[in-house]
Amino acid sequence: MRALAGAGLALICAALAGCGGGGGSAVEGAVTYDGTPVKAGAISFIAADTKGGGSGGAAIVDGTYKIPPEPGLKPGKYKVEIRWAKPTGKKFKSESGDMLDMTEEGLPEKYHTKSELTAEVTSGPNKIDFTLTK
Repeated sequence: MRALAGAGLALICAALAGCGGGGGSAVEGAVTYDGTPVKAGAISFIAADTKGGGSGGAAIVDGTYKIPPEPGLKPGKYKVEIRWAKPTGKKFKSESGDMLDMTEEGLPEKYHTKSELTAEVTSGPNKIDFTLTK
């Protein structure tokens, strides 16, 4: 099951990229956990006001994420969920025969499933960093 986490994460990121609906504000920033950049993961912005508009997200690569203005996010308040595909040190063989890293969720639930993280997106470019602690 953990071996599928990396593939599942990629699908989540692809789906999130299309959820913004119409142009919006660009959002980018850094994500660190316990002082170290999150190497590979996903960040989701879920609209706090269900009337106001959608959600969106992006992949986290080498500690940074970027949501371009298209699809972008509408200005407003968001709940934020962050996931980290942390390598376990084990490998598995893919259907194509490649040896891939097995991953597992590297962050506590307080940053994703039970997230209390929030952000406010304003009109125009936004820089929103997340410094996560244990």
